[in-house]
Amino acid sequence: MTEHPPDLDLAHLSRLAQEDVRLLWVNDFWDGALEGIAEYQGERCLFVVAEPHLVGAHDEMRRWVLYRLTTEQLQEEERWHALFVAHVGGHFDHTGTAPHEAEQHDPARFYGAYQADYRAPQLERSQAVGWFSAFTVRS
Repeated sequence: MTEHPPDLDLAHLSRLAQEDVRLLWVNDFWDGALEGIAEYQGERCLFVVAEPHLVGAHDEMRRWVLYRLTTEQLQEEERWHALFVAHVGGHFDHTGTAPHEAEQHDPARFYGAYQADYRAPQLERSQAVGWFSAFTVRS
């Protein structure tokens, strides 16, 4: 999972309204989305679970931090997502454009490359847009 910048403090970030954050796809999942890409004000941004240490807690109230990505960071996330859709499937895709079934069903082609080559984006505090606890899903 992508790490938050060490100086990140949710108390200094704005809370974003559910209707302003549209889920596009999920990169990591454990009993709900941990990380993925969402659209905010027409821009694709990365979201990361705000308190990973609370995931799976009995009384967990999941929140996420939304980050603007650099052009290079976004291109890399889009590249990995396209590879996932092509070889694993579009079951975590809410863009309305990905087929549910993989075009070339061969998950090893994605997971092998992902484990060997994926590097999570290095985020800076200045990239944080705000935090949210719910998002809109439209497919």
